[in-house]
Amino acid sequence: MTMSPENQVANVSHARSARGRLWQMLPVDWGRVQEVTNEPVPGHIKRWWFALGGTPAYLFFIQLTTGILLSFYYVPSPDHAYESVAAITSRVSFGWFIRSVHKWAANLMIITVILHMCRVYFSCAFRHPRQANWLVGCCLLMTTLVMGFTGYSLVYEQLSYWGITVATELTATAPFIGDALATFMKGGEKIGPNTLTRMYNLHVGILPVTMVLLIGLHVAMLRIHGVSELSLDDPRRKGEAGESPRLASSMLGVRLIALIAAIAAAGALYMAVLNPAPVKVIAYALTIESSRIFWLVGASVLMTASVLLFLGHMYGLMIWLFVGILSLGKLLFDLATGEAANSALWIAGAVVLAITAVYGVIRHGHFIEGKGEDKPFNFFPDHIVTELMIGTLLLFLLTLLSLVFPAELHEKANPLVTPEHIKPEWYFFFQFRLLKLTGLNTAVFLTGGLVVLLVAWPWVDAILERIAPKKDLGVYVGIVAFLTFLVFTVWEAMV
Repeated sequence: MTMSPENQVANVSHARSARGRLWQMLPVDWGRVQEVTNEPVPGHIKRWWFALGGTPAYLFFIQLTTGILLSFYYVPSPDHAYESVAAITSRVSFGWFIRSVHKWAANLMIITVILHMCRVYFSCAFRHPRQANWLVGCCLLMTTLVMGFTGYSLVYEQLSYWGITVATELTATAPFIGDALATFMKGGEKIGPNTLTRMYNLHVGILPVTMVLLIGLHVAMLRIHGVSELSLDDPRRKGEAGESPRLASSMLGVRLIALIAAIAAAGALYMAVLNPAPVKVIAYALTIESSRIFWLVGASVLMTASVLLFLGHMYGLMIWLFVGILSLGKLLFDLATGEAANSALWIAGAVVLAITAVYGVIRHGHFIEGKGEDKPFNFFPDHIVTELMIGTLLLFLLTLLSLVFPAELHEKANPLVTPEHIKPEWYFFFQFRLLKLTGLNTAVFLTGGLVVLLVAWPWVDAILERIAPKKDLGVYVGIVAFLTFLVFTVWEAMV
Protein backbone atom coordinates (compact mmCIF):
# COMPACT_ATOMS: atom_id res chain seq x y z
CA MET A 1 0.00 0.00 0.00
CA THR A 2 1.51 3.31 -1.11
CA MET A 3 1.22 6.52 0.87
CA SER A 4 -0.30 9.63 -0.62
CA PRO A 5 2.05 12.54 -1.38
CA GLU A 6 0.42 14.55 1.41
CA ASN A 7 1.15 11.83 4.02
CA GLN A 8 4.72 11.45 2.77
CA VAL A 9 5.31 15.18 3.15
CA ALA A 10 3.75 15.11 6.64
CA ASN A 11 5.99 12.21 7.74
CA VAL A 12 9.10 13.92 6.40
CA SER A 13 8.17 17.14 8.22
CA HIS A 14 7.53 15.21 11.45
CA ALA A 15 10.89 13.40 11.17
CA ARG A 16 12.69 16.72 10.72
CA SER A 17 10.94 18.40 13.67
CA ALA A 18 12.54 18.45 17.14
CA ARG A 19 9.85 16.16 18.54
CA GLY A 20 10.22 13.71 15.67
CA ARG A 21 14.00 13.56 16.06
CA LEU A 22 13.54 12.91 19.79
CA TRP A 23 11.21 9.96 19.14
CA GLN A 24 13.73 8.59 16.63
CA MET A 25 16.36 8.64 19.39
CA LEU A 26 13.96 6.61 21.58
CA PRO A 27 12.79 3.80 19.27
CA VAL A 28 9.92 2.65 21.47
CA ASP A 29 6.46 1.76 20.28
CA TRP A 30 4.55 3.81 22.86
CA GLY A 31 1.24 2.54 21.58
CA ARG A 32 2.37 -1.01 22.36
CA VAL A 33 3.64 0.06 25.78
CA GLN A 34 0.28 1.61 26.61
CA GLU A 35 -1.52 -1.50 25.39
CA VAL A 36 0.60 -3.75 27.63
CA THR A 37 0.39 -1.62 30.77
CA ASN A 38 -3.09 -0.14 30.48
CA GLU A 39 -5.24 -3.14 31.30
CA PRO A 40 -8.77 -2.56 32.67
CA VAL A 41 -8.87 -2.25 36.46
CA PRO A 42 -11.77 -3.91 38.35
CA GLY A 43 -14.42 -1.47 39.51
CA HIS A 44 -14.03 -2.14 43.24
CA ILE A 45 -10.52 -0.61 43.10
CA LYS A 46 -12.27 2.78 42.91
CA ARG A 47 -12.60 2.44 46.67
CA TRP A 48 -9.29 3.64 48.08
CA TRP A 49 -9.10 1.02 50.84
CA PHE A 50 -8.90 -1.64 48.11
CA ALA A 51 -6.03 0.23 46.42
CA LEU A 52 -3.49 0.42 49.25
CA GLY A 53 -0.86 -1.50 47.28
CA GLY A 54 0.57 1.59 45.59
CA THR A 55 0.80 3.58 48.82
CA PRO A 56 3.81 1.69 50.30
CA ALA A 57 5.63 2.05 46.97
CA TYR A 58 5.07 5.81 47.05
CA LEU A 59 6.32 6.01 50.64
CA PHE A 60 9.32 3.85 49.72
CA PHE A 61 10.21 6.36 46.99
CA ILE A 62 10.05 9.17 49.57
CA GLN A 63 12.34 7.16 51.86
CA LEU A 64 14.82 6.63 49.04
CA THR A 65 14.87 10.35 48.27
CA THR A 66 15.22 11.53 51.87
CA GLY A 67 17.65 8.70 52.66
CA ILE A 68 19.98 9.80 49.87
CA LEU A 69 19.90 13.36 51.21
CA LEU A 70 20.67 12.15 54.75
CA SER A 71 23.54 9.97 53.53
CA PHE A 72 25.49 13.08 52.46
CA TYR A 73 25.95 14.00 56.13
CA TYR A 74 25.73 10.68 58.00
CA VAL A 75 29.00 9.02 59.10
CA PRO A 76 28.62 5.24 59.68
CA SER A 77 31.13 4.78 62.49
CA PRO A 78 30.54 4.41 66.26
CA ASP A 79 32.73 7.44 66.97
CA HIS A 80 30.87 9.81 64.65
CA ALA A 81 27.42 8.32 63.89
CA TYR A 82 25.58 9.96 66.79
CA GLU A 83 27.35 13.29 66.28
CA SER A 84 26.53 13.29 62.56
CA VAL A 85 22.83 12.67 63.32
CA ALA A 86 22.95 15.48 65.89
CA ALA A 87 24.47 17.78 63.26
CA ILE A 88 21.74 16.82 60.77
CA THR A 89 19.08 17.53 63.39
CA SER A 90 20.39 20.84 64.73
CA ARG A 91 22.87 22.41 62.30
CA VAL A 92 22.17 21.30 58.71
CA SER A 93 19.57 23.48 56.99
CA PHE A 94 16.21 21.66 57.07
CA GLY A 95 18.05 18.55 58.23
CA TRP A 96 15.57 18.02 61.07
CA PHE A 97 12.70 18.17 58.57
CA ILE A 98 14.26 15.70 56.10
CA ARG A 99 15.04 13.31 58.96
CA SER A 100 11.49 13.64 60.31
CA VAL A 101 9.94 12.98 56.88
CA HIS A 102 12.21 9.93 56.51
CA LYS A 103 11.14 8.61 59.90
CA TRP A 104 7.41 9.14 59.40
CA ALA A 105 7.50 7.75 55.85
CA ALA A 106 9.00 4.56 57.33
CA ASN A 107 6.26 4.35 59.96
CA LEU A 108 3.47 4.98 57.46
CA MET A 109 4.99 2.47 55.04
CA ILE A 110 4.87 -0.24 57.71
CA ILE A 111 1.26 0.68 58.54
CA THR A 112 0.15 0.62 54.90
CA VAL A 113 1.92 -2.68 54.18
CA ILE A 114 0.13 -4.24 57.17
CA LEU A 115 -3.22 -2.77 56.07
CA HIS A 116 -2.68 -3.93 52.49
CA MET A 117 -1.97 -7.48 53.67
CA CYS A 118 -5.09 -7.32 55.87
CA ARG A 119 -7.14 -6.28 52.83
CA VAL A 120 -5.69 -9.14 50.78
CA TYR A 121 -6.29 -11.56 53.64
CA PHE A 122 -9.90 -10.66 54.41
CA SER A 123 -10.87 -10.47 50.73
CA CYS A 124 -9.25 -13.92 50.20
CA ALA A 125 -7.14 -12.53 47.33
CA PHE A 126 -4.34 -14.97 48.30
CA ARG A 127 -6.21 -18.02 46.99
CA HIS A 128 -5.33 -19.98 43.86
CA PRO A 129 -3.64 -18.99 41.60
CA ARG A 130 -2.18 -16.09 43.65
CA GLN A 131 -0.37 -18.07 46.37
CA ALA A 132 3.07 -17.13 45.04
CA ASN A 133 2.23 -13.43 45.13
CA TRP A 134 1.18 -13.84 48.77
CA LEU A 135 4.66 -15.22 49.47
CA VAL A 136 6.20 -12.19 47.77
CA GLY A 137 3.96 -9.94 49.89
CA CYS A 138 5.15 -11.68 53.07
CA CYS A 139 8.76 -11.09 51.98
CA LEU A 140 7.95 -7.41 51.39
CA LEU A 141 6.47 -7.13 54.89
CA MET A 142 9.52 -8.73 56.51
CA THR A 143 11.92 -6.63 54.43
CA THR A 144 10.04 -3.48 55.46
CA LEU A 145 10.28 -4.41 59.16
CA VAL A 146 14.01 -5.17 58.87
CA MET A 147 14.54 -1.84 57.11
CA GLY A 148 12.84 -0.11 60.02
CA PHE A 149 15.04 -1.97 62.51
CA THR A 150 18.30 -1.22 60.69
CA GLY A 151 17.19 2.39 60.22
CA TYR A 152 16.83 3.26 63.89
CA SER A 153 19.97 1.23 64.65
CA LEU A 154 22.01 3.77 62.65
CA VAL A 155 21.17 6.65 65.00
CA TYR A 156 23.43 4.99 67.59
CA GLU A 157 21.51 6.19 70.61
CA GLN A 158 20.59 3.99 73.56
CA LEU A 159 17.60 2.56 71.71
CA SER A 160 19.86 1.66 68.79
CA TYR A 161 22.53 -0.13 70.83
CA TRP A 162 20.28 -2.03 73.19
CA GLY A 163 17.79 -2.77 70.43
CA ILE A 164 20.56 -4.53 68.52
CA THR A 165 21.58 -6.31 71.73
CA VAL A 166 18.09 -7.71 72.32
CA ALA A 167 17.62 -8.55 68.63
CA THR A 168 20.86 -10.54 68.43
CA GLU A 169 20.00 -12.41 71.64
CA LEU A 170 16.62 -13.34 70.20
CA THR A 171 18.20 -14.37 66.91
CA ALA A 172 20.83 -16.52 68.63
CA THR A 173 18.04 -18.54 70.28
CA ALA A 174 16.63 -19.65 66.91
CA PRO A 175 17.44 -23.31 66.10
CA PHE A 176 20.08 -24.37 63.58
CA ILE A 177 21.08 -20.98 62.11
CA GLY A 178 20.53 -18.71 65.13
CA ASP A 179 24.15 -18.42 66.28
CA ALA A 180 25.52 -17.91 62.77
CA LEU A 181 22.90 -15.27 61.97
CA ALA A 182 23.50 -13.42 65.24
CA THR A 183 27.26 -13.42 64.58
CA PHE A 184 26.63 -12.01 61.10
CA MET A 185 24.43 -9.24 62.53
CA LYS A 186 27.07 -8.27 65.11
CA GLY A 187 29.97 -8.55 62.68
CA GLY A 188 31.82 -10.70 65.21
CA GLU A 189 31.38 -12.33 68.57
CA LYS A 190 30.17 -9.13 70.22
CA ILE A 191 28.63 -5.81 69.27
CA GLY A 192 31.29 -3.40 68.02
CA PRO A 193 32.25 -1.12 65.12
CA ASN A 194 31.49 -3.85 62.57
CA THR A 195 27.90 -4.03 63.83
CA LEU A 196 27.12 -0.49 62.75
CA THR A 197 28.80 -1.14 59.39
CA ARG A 198 26.62 -4.22 58.87
CA MET A 199 23.46 -2.27 59.72
CA TYR A 200 24.49 0.54 57.36
CA ASN A 201 25.22 -1.81 54.45
CA LEU A 202 21.92 -3.58 54.98
CA HIS A 203 19.93 -0.36 55.26
CA VAL A 204 21.34 1.61 52.33
CA GLY A 205 22.37 -1.20 49.99
CA ILE A 206 21.08 -4.73 50.35
CA LEU A 207 17.56 -4.08 51.65
CA PRO A 208 16.60 -1.28 49.20
CA VAL A 209 17.76 -3.39 46.25
CA THR A 210 15.85 -6.36 47.65
CA MET A 211 12.78 -4.16 48.08
CA VAL A 212 12.94 -2.91 44.48
CA LEU A 213 13.28 -6.47 43.15
CA LEU A 214 10.39 -7.72 45.29
CA ILE A 215 8.17 -4.81 44.24
CA GLY A 216 8.98 -5.50 40.59
CA LEU A 217 8.20 -9.21 41.02
CA HIS A 218 5.01 -8.38 42.92
CA VAL A 219 3.78 -6.04 40.19
CA ALA A 220 4.76 -8.49 37.42
CA MET A 221 2.82 -11.33 39.06
CA LEU A 222 -0.11 -9.00 39.63
CA ARG A 223 0.00 -8.09 35.94
CA ILE A 224 0.06 -11.77 34.94
CA HIS A 225 -2.78 -12.92 37.20
CA GLY A 226 -4.71 -9.66 37.18
CA VAL A 227 -6.37 -7.99 40.15
CA SER A 228 -8.77 -10.26 42.03
CA GLU A 229 -12.30 -9.07 41.37
CA LEU A 230 -14.87 -8.49 44.09
CA SER A 231 -18.58 -7.95 43.72
CA LEU A 232 -19.85 -5.32 46.13
CA ASP A 233 -23.46 -4.32 46.55
CA ASP A 234 -24.27 -0.64 46.19
CA PRO A 235 -27.09 0.45 48.54
CA ARG A 236 -28.37 2.86 45.89
CA ARG A 237 -29.35 0.01 43.62
CA LYS A 238 -32.89 -1.24 43.78
CA GLY A 239 -33.61 -4.38 45.73
CA GLU A 240 -35.23 -7.53 44.45
CA ALA A 241 -38.70 -6.16 45.10
CA GLY A 242 -37.91 -3.08 43.00
CA GLU A 243 -37.96 -0.73 46.00
CA SER A 244 -35.17 1.72 46.64
CA PRO A 245 -33.54 1.27 50.06
CA ARG A 246 -33.63 4.10 52.57
CA LEU A 247 -30.50 6.22 52.32
CA ALA A 248 -28.48 7.46 55.30
CA SER A 249 -28.91 11.10 54.24
CA SER A 250 -32.61 10.88 55.14
CA MET A 251 -32.05 9.34 58.60
CA LEU A 252 -32.44 11.51 61.68
CA GLY A 253 -29.66 9.67 63.53
CA VAL A 254 -27.15 10.36 60.75
CA ARG A 255 -28.19 14.03 60.68
CA LEU A 256 -27.58 14.22 64.44
CA ILE A 257 -24.10 12.70 64.06
CA ALA A 258 -23.36 15.26 61.32
CA LEU A 259 -24.48 18.03 63.70
CA ILE A 260 -22.27 16.64 66.50
CA ALA A 261 -19.31 16.56 64.09
CA ALA A 262 -19.99 20.18 63.07
CA ILE A 263 -20.15 21.29 66.73
CA ALA A 264 -16.90 19.41 67.44
CA ALA A 265 -15.29 21.12 64.42
CA ALA A 266 -16.37 24.53 65.72
CA GLY A 267 -14.95 23.67 69.15
CA ALA A 268 -11.64 22.56 67.62
CA LEU A 269 -11.48 25.77 65.58
CA TYR A 270 -12.11 27.79 68.75
CA MET A 271 -9.28 25.94 70.50
CA ALA A 272 -6.96 26.62 67.56
CA VAL A 273 -7.70 30.34 67.18
CA LEU A 274 -8.69 31.67 70.60
CA ASN A 275 -7.57 29.12 73.18
CA PRO A 276 -4.73 26.88 71.91
CA ALA A 277 -4.51 24.78 75.08
CA PRO A 278 -1.64 22.24 75.12
CA VAL A 279 -2.63 18.75 74.02
CA LYS A 280 -1.25 15.62 75.65
CA VAL A 281 -1.24 12.58 73.37
CA ILE A 282 -0.80 9.56 75.69
CA ALA A 283 2.55 10.48 77.27
CA TYR A 284 3.65 13.18 74.80
CA ALA A 285 2.75 16.82 75.54
CA LEU A 286 2.56 19.10 72.50
CA THR A 287 3.79 22.67 72.52
CA ILE A 288 1.36 25.57 72.10
CA GLU A 289 2.19 25.99 68.39
CA SER A 290 1.99 22.26 67.75
CA SER A 291 -1.33 22.15 69.62
CA ARG A 292 -2.64 24.97 67.43
CA ILE A 293 -1.78 22.97 64.29
CA PHE A 294 -3.37 19.89 65.89
CA TRP A 295 -6.66 21.72 66.54
CA LEU A 296 -6.70 23.28 63.05
CA VAL A 297 -6.25 19.89 61.38
CA GLY A 298 -8.85 18.40 63.71
CA ALA A 299 -11.35 21.12 62.78
CA SER A 300 -10.77 20.52 59.05
CA VAL A 301 -11.19 16.76 59.40
CA LEU A 302 -14.33 17.06 61.55
CA MET A 303 -15.94 19.60 59.21
CA THR A 304 -15.24 17.32 56.25
CA ALA A 305 -16.82 14.42 58.14
CA SER A 306 -19.84 16.58 58.99
CA VAL A 307 -20.50 17.53 55.36
CA LEU A 308 -20.05 13.96 54.10
CA LEU A 309 -22.27 12.57 56.86
CA PHE A 310 -24.99 15.08 55.99
CA LEU A 311 -24.80 13.78 52.40
CA GLY A 312 -24.95 10.19 53.67
CA HIS A 313 -21.54 9.34 52.20
CA MET A 314 -19.58 6.30 53.39
CA TYR A 315 -16.34 8.30 53.63
CA GLY A 316 -17.97 10.59 56.19
CA LEU A 317 -18.87 7.60 58.35
CA MET A 318 -15.36 6.19 58.06
CA ILE A 319 -13.75 9.50 59.08
CA TRP A 320 -16.15 9.86 62.02
CA LEU A 321 -15.51 6.30 63.21
CA PHE A 322 -11.75 6.82 62.97
CA VAL A 323 -11.78 10.14 64.85
CA GLY A 324 -14.47 8.97 67.27
CA ILE A 325 -12.69 5.77 68.28
CA LEU A 326 -9.40 7.62 68.80
CA SER A 327 -11.16 10.30 70.86
CA LEU A 328 -13.02 7.66 72.86
CA GLY A 329 -9.73 5.95 73.65
CA LYS A 330 -8.24 9.28 74.76
CA LEU A 331 -11.22 10.03 77.04
CA LEU A 332 -11.13 6.58 78.63
CA PHE A 333 -7.36 6.84 79.09
CA ASP A 334 -7.73 10.21 80.84
CA LEU A 335 -10.48 8.82 83.09
CA ALA A 336 -8.42 5.75 83.97
CA THR A 337 -5.30 7.79 84.81
CA GLY A 338 -7.15 10.59 86.61
CA GLU A 339 -6.10 13.25 84.07
CA ALA A 340 -9.64 14.21 83.01
CA ALA A 341 -10.25 17.95 83.47
CA ASN A 342 -13.96 17.32 84.14
CA SER A 343 -14.97 13.73 84.87
CA ALA A 344 -18.69 14.26 84.18
CA LEU A 345 -17.99 15.96 80.85
CA TRP A 346 -15.48 13.26 79.89
CA ILE A 347 -17.98 10.49 80.70
CA ALA A 348 -20.74 12.23 78.73
CA GLY A 349 -18.43 12.63 75.75
CA ALA A 350 -17.39 8.97 75.92
CA VAL A 351 -21.04 7.85 76.01
CA VAL A 352 -21.95 10.04 73.02
CA LEU A 353 -18.98 8.79 70.99
CA ALA A 354 -19.75 5.16 71.83
CA ILE A 355 -23.42 5.53 70.86
CA THR A 356 -22.64 7.27 67.55
CA ALA A 357 -19.98 4.67 66.69
CA VAL A 358 -22.34 1.75 67.35
CA TYR A 359 -25.16 3.47 65.45
CA GLY A 360 -22.88 4.15 62.48
CA VAL A 361 -21.70 0.54 62.32
CA ILE A 362 -25.30 -0.74 62.49
CA ARG A 363 -26.48 1.64 59.76
CA HIS A 364 -23.41 1.43 57.51
CA GLY A 365 -25.35 -0.43 54.80
CA HIS A 366 -27.43 2.69 54.11
CA PHE A 367 -24.49 4.94 53.23
CA ILE A 368 -23.61 5.62 49.61
CA GLU A 369 -20.10 5.45 48.17
CA GLY A 370 -20.51 7.79 45.21
CA LYS A 371 -18.96 5.30 42.79
CA GLY A 372 -21.90 4.05 40.80
CA GLU A 373 -21.69 0.57 39.36
CA ASP A 374 -18.48 -1.42 39.70
CA LYS A 375 -17.51 -1.18 36.04
CA PRO A 376 -13.87 -1.73 34.98
CA PHE A 377 -11.90 1.42 34.21
CA ASN A 378 -8.53 2.23 32.65
CA PHE A 379 -5.31 2.09 34.62
CA PHE A 380 -4.10 5.22 32.81
CA PRO A 381 -5.12 7.91 33.41
CA ASP A 382 -8.03 7.06 35.76
CA HIS A 383 -6.25 4.95 38.37
CA ILE A 384 -2.99 6.91 38.07
CA VAL A 385 -4.85 10.14 38.89
CA THR A 386 -6.33 8.48 41.99
CA GLU A 387 -2.87 7.34 43.10
CA LEU A 388 -1.50 10.85 42.56
CA MET A 389 -4.28 12.28 44.73
CA ILE A 390 -3.46 9.77 47.48
CA GLY A 391 0.22 10.65 47.12
CA THR A 392 -0.52 14.34 47.52
CA LEU A 393 -2.55 13.61 50.66
CA LEU A 394 0.30 11.49 52.04
CA LEU A 395 2.78 14.29 51.36
CA PHE A 396 0.56 16.68 53.31
CA LEU A 397 0.23 14.16 56.15
CA LEU A 398 3.99 13.58 56.27
CA THR A 399 4.62 17.31 56.42
CA LEU A 400 2.10 17.73 59.22
CA LEU A 401 3.51 14.83 61.25
CA SER A 402 7.06 16.11 60.77
CA LEU A 403 6.08 19.57 62.01
CA VAL A 404 4.03 18.39 65.00
CA PHE A 405 6.13 15.35 65.96
CA PRO A 406 9.68 15.96 64.66
CA ALA A 407 12.25 13.18 64.96
CA GLU A 408 13.96 13.32 68.33
CA LEU A 409 17.49 12.45 69.39
CA HIS A 410 17.90 10.72 72.73
CA GLU A 411 20.94 9.84 74.82
CA LYS A 412 24.00 8.53 73.00
CA ALA A 413 24.63 4.77 73.06
CA ASN A 414 26.55 3.65 76.14
CA PRO A 415 27.43 -0.07 76.37
CA LEU A 416 28.25 0.36 80.08
CA VAL A 417 24.84 1.74 81.11
CA THR A 418 21.72 -0.39 80.73
CA PRO A 419 18.68 1.93 80.57
CA GLU A 420 15.87 1.23 83.03
CA HIS A 421 13.00 1.83 80.64
CA ILE A 422 13.65 1.30 76.96
CA LYS A 423 11.40 -0.02 74.23
CA PRO A 424 11.78 -0.79 70.54
CA GLU A 425 9.80 1.03 67.87
CA TRP A 426 6.03 0.47 67.98
CA TYR A 427 6.01 -2.16 65.22
CA PHE A 428 7.97 -4.48 67.52
CA PHE A 429 5.77 -3.86 70.58
CA PHE A 430 3.89 -7.10 69.95
CA GLN A 431 7.13 -9.08 70.01
CA PHE A 432 8.38 -7.17 73.07
CA ARG A 433 5.16 -7.83 75.03
CA LEU A 434 5.25 -11.49 74.00
CA LEU A 435 8.84 -11.68 75.25
CA LYS A 436 7.84 -10.24 78.62
CA LEU A 437 4.91 -12.63 79.02
CA THR A 438 6.49 -15.89 77.88
CA GLY A 439 10.27 -15.64 78.17
CA LEU A 440 13.05 -15.72 75.59
CA ASN A 441 12.86 -19.27 74.22
CA THR A 442 9.07 -19.44 74.14
CA ALA A 443 8.79 -16.02 72.46
CA VAL A 444 11.24 -17.04 69.73
CA PHE A 445 9.39 -20.33 69.18
CA LEU A 446 5.97 -18.62 68.99
CA THR A 447 7.28 -15.89 66.68
CA GLY A 448 8.76 -18.46 64.32
CA GLY A 449 5.52 -20.42 64.35
CA LEU A 450 3.48 -17.30 63.56
CA VAL A 451 5.78 -16.39 60.66
CA VAL A 452 5.51 -19.91 59.22
CA LEU A 453 1.71 -19.79 59.62
CA LEU A 454 1.54 -16.41 57.87
CA VAL A 455 3.64 -17.58 54.92
CA ALA A 456 1.79 -20.89 54.57
CA TRP A 457 -1.68 -19.42 55.11
CA PRO A 458 -2.99 -19.95 51.51
CA TRP A 459 -2.55 -23.70 51.97
CA VAL A 460 -3.85 -23.66 55.57
CA ASP A 461 -6.93 -21.79 54.34
CA ALA A 462 -7.48 -24.43 51.65
CA ILE A 463 -7.48 -27.12 54.36
CA LEU A 464 -9.97 -25.14 56.46
CA GLU A 465 -12.23 -24.74 53.42
CA ARG A 466 -12.24 -28.49 52.88
CA ILE A 467 -13.04 -29.11 56.55
CA ALA A 468 -15.81 -26.50 56.79
CA PRO A 469 -16.87 -25.22 53.34
CA LYS A 470 -18.30 -21.68 53.19
CA LYS A 471 -17.91 -21.18 56.96
CA ASP A 472 -15.18 -18.53 56.55
CA LEU A 473 -13.12 -19.94 59.40
CA GLY A 474 -10.10 -18.06 58.09
CA VAL A 475 -11.89 -14.74 58.59
CA TYR A 476 -12.43 -15.49 62.28
CA VAL A 477 -8.81 -16.57 62.65
CA GLY A 478 -7.72 -13.30 61.03
CA ILE A 479 -9.94 -11.21 63.32
CA VAL A 480 -8.54 -12.92 66.42
CA ALA A 481 -4.96 -12.54 65.16
CA PHE A 482 -5.36 -8.84 64.31
CA LEU A 483 -7.06 -8.03 67.62
CA THR A 484 -4.31 -9.89 69.51
CA PHE A 485 -1.65 -7.91 67.66
CA LEU A 486 -3.52 -4.68 68.36
CA VAL A 487 -4.06 -5.44 72.07
CA PHE A 488 -0.43 -6.45 72.64
CA THR A 489 0.81 -3.34 70.81
CA VAL A 490 -1.43 -0.93 72.73
CA TRP A 491 -0.71 -2.75 76.00
CA GLU A 492 3.03 -2.33 75.56
CA ALA A 493 2.59 1.31 74.49
CA MET A 494 0.70 2.19 77.68
CA VAL A 495 3.02 0.62 80.27
